[in-house]
Amino acid sequence: MPKLNQQTCPCKSNKTYQQCCFPFHIKTVKPITCEQLMRSRFSAFVYQLGEYLYDSYHPDYRGDLSVEALAEQSVDWKNLQILSTASFSNSGYVEFKAWYLDQGKLFCHHERSNFVKENNDWLYCDGLIYPEKKSGKIPRNEPCPCGSAQKHKKCCANTKSTKKVITLAG
Repeated sequence: MPKLNQQTCPCKSNKTYQQCCFPFHIKTVKPITCEQLMRSRFSAFVYQLGEYLYDSYHPDYRGDLSVEALAEQSVDWKNLQILSTASFSNSGYVEFKAWYLDQGKLFCHHERSNFVKENNDWLYCDGLIYPEKKSGKIPRNEPCPCGSAQKHKKCCANTKSTKKVITLAG
């Protein structure tokens, strides 16, 4: 398990994981906005926390999903960029871009996620996924789009998966 008091939260909130998404993941605190839920779900994808992902998915939209399937993601999530968000009394949305590595190649998932609030819990329903634009090869000397602030050639262009898996059991 990572050192929670020192590790930056994967959701890019500029807080430590312990101060940010960890309390949501261990269910001591509930997200109060759909953006908080979105960020906590991104961190749960990074750490492969299938139970949290499943529990924060609205039951009417789960389909054949399982805790195991959600925990066994084959991609390595790298960066989250929130583009816009709106929370109303019982619904909301978050538009975001999430960068990930898959088989050594960097991709961008662009989605406008829809959320509802039921019994004081924010839940993910579904989302509009925007088609990935073919932008060509990222120049090696450009900043890496994963958000690391390194040149692309020293970061994702020169890396294998660095997936992080944590266990929340006590």
